[in-house]
Amino acid sequence: MLAWVFLFTTLGLGGALAWTWIFVTKLALKPLPDPPLPAKMQVSSGPASPLQMEYQLNMPGRGEIFPALAAAHAADYWPVAVLSIANTSDKAVLQIISSEVRGWSAELRQTAVIGPHEVRTFSLDPELLAKSYENGEIHPATLVVEVQDPATGHTFAQQRPVFIHSASDFFWGRKFANAQLLARWVTPHDEKVLQLVSRAERLVPGGRMRGYNLVPGVDLTEQVRAQAAAIFTAMRRSGISYVSSIYTFGNYPDETQRIRLPRETLELSNANCIDVSVAYASALENLGMKPVIVIVPGHAFTGVRLGPNSQDFLYLDLTVLPRGTFAAAIARAQAWLKKTPQNEILTVDIGAARALGVYPMPISGASKQDVTAAQLWTR
Repeated sequence: MLAWVFLFTTLGLGGALAWTWIFVTKLALKPLPDPPLPAKMQVSSGPASPLQMEYQLNMPGRGEIFPALAAAHAADYWPVAVLSIANTSDKAVLQIISSEVRGWSAELRQTAVIGPHEVRTFSLDPELLAKSYENGEIHPATLVVEVQDPATGHTFAQQRPVFIHSASDFFWGRKFANAQLLARWVTPHDEKVLQLVSRAERLVPGGRMRGYNLVPGVDLTEQVRAQAAAIFTAMRRSGISYVSSIYTFGNYPDETQRIRLPRETLELSNANCIDVSVAYASALENLGMKPVIVIVPGHAFTGVRLGPNSQDFLYLDLTVLPRGTFAAAIARAQAWLKKTPQNEILTVDIGAARALGVYPMPISGASKQDVTAAQLWTR
């Protein structure tokens, strides 16, 4: 009897194990249901009708493009265009958006899904080509925008006139909101700036321009002053004189200004107050020093920290050139600081701007590789 009990028990357990194995195997092989799609992706079969898609293209900057501000994260600026897409259907749609300033930018392509009864807005900011930074005057161009629906083959297309400003045109913005971007005009590695520094180094004792690298036995403040004086004298000997060159074209005459790059100032030997200030600041930065540009109502001058972390500055008003002395430049800058209310003095710290990613403008005559690198730095 024990033998029969053992036999039946063994057969029962074997049958139970076999059934369990079959059940688990079927469960493992059975595909799990896909998770539900987001609501805007739950669409019925078939594409949405093109008649249920609405497009609106706006030009927030009246079609004006300032190369110096493009891709520089300016506080008061605009995209080239803004496109709104409204889907009034019950189906999600895929949209492929392309935009290009013909002949002046690369093509920008964006892909997006517009959900049922959804409105989405897209900033269209195609990356400018190197020739935009070599443009010397406002130039008409054409913005081309296309939107394709791959499901239906429907294409929305529009062209709008735009205007490419000179690379030297600066849009200050409301209440000088873009002032920090003045640092783009400070170009310490430009060939003309290097030549200015080379001429200046012949005017300091020992012919060495050390920046903030302290010489044993020499006071750092005096060392900075000597180098600043040498650069001033080199610019004075070049015969730089004053000329008004601020006029720009376009719809924003009260908020824009033509600012010459240091290369132009040093080649032509004439400049206005801000032109000569950025040229001087470029030479200071080339030496590893920390310049500033000071803006007061109707005027600008420059300065330099007296040490790498110093809170003291040496200020100079270079509009005393070509006949004024170094001492006269200092005295005129101090006179401006004394008579201008503190809340009307705006200081552009070039070192602080660099820390925020505001790098020198790609300069005319630079190699394509250098221009591309400078554009990437500003992103």
